[in-house]
Amino acid sequence: MFLIAILAVIIATISPFWGLIFILASGGKYQERIYIFFTVFSGIVVILSIASIIDIITLSDLIVGVGATSLLFFWSLFRTFNYIRSMMAAFFFSIVYSAARQLIFGKAFIENVNQAIEQYKEFITSAFQNSAEQMNLALEITESFKEIFTTFYAGIWVLTVVLALYFGSLLFSRKNIMKWKHRTIRMPFFLVYFLIAGLVLFLMPGTKNIGINSLLMLSPLFLIQGISILDFYWGNFFKKSKFLLFLLIFSMVINYFILTLVALMGLLDIWFNFRKISIMEEMNESNLS
Repeated sequence: MFLIAILAVIIATISPFWGLIFILASGGKYQERIYIFFTVFSGIVVILSIASIIDIITLSDLIVGVGATSLLFFWSLFRTFNYIRSMMAAFFFSIVYSAARQLIFGKAFIENVNQAIEQYKEFITSAFQNSAEQMNLALEITESFKEIFTTFYAGIWVLTVVLALYFGSLLFSRKNIMKWKHRTIRMPFFLVYFLIAGLVLFLMPGTKNIGINSLLMLSPLFLIQGISILDFYWGNFFKKSKFLLFLLIFSMVINYFILTLVALMGLLDIWFNFRKISIMEEMNESNLS
């Protein structure tokens, strides 16, 4: 368990997204000693901070953003045996943390990003000295990335946390009695009200960025719901053809239009509950026959 905690700290320091996935995927190995694991995890992080190996923002991200989020998820999961309830608890906790993170570390975070971007710009300038056109294009892309990341990093943080919880849950369920069943997954209906609020904020001039951050936070939840609809209607078909399943996943990864369609389908299902309609139609057909 101590070795797993060390690996979790190393991976989470490099990427909180992959660190969260690793902790959830390895959860079965320390399930009965979960609090001991997170005590060891936090202790190692504090030691790294005291030794000035990591800064205060990384310390906060590891202990709260990764450690506390995954601990809350496991605590809820072992209590309710429900992946979606556990994910929603971690989702709202991540929203609170991302807001606090922006208020407390916002300026320092932007300074760190600006410093990293300036170093990357120097690398681009030296790498594309013989091609002014490629250099300018690379600098424009870098500047756009900086603008997006510094403006919407609260929404991006929650988005990555939800996706990490999703992928981690899939890996955890493979080795646990509690199985993740896509076709039965349903997000709570009240997310529709949060979506409406986010759209209103987006349409108002003074709160446009807050609205975009809100929509970014909600988008992975609708995507998960959309995937559950795909599995409900076409899961058996894709199980028979691994190639088509791989093709679907690959197209979703590289094609944002398809990804958006799946998320939109998930949103509409939360609103109209397509599976309930389908089940009722099947029951009526059975009664008629």
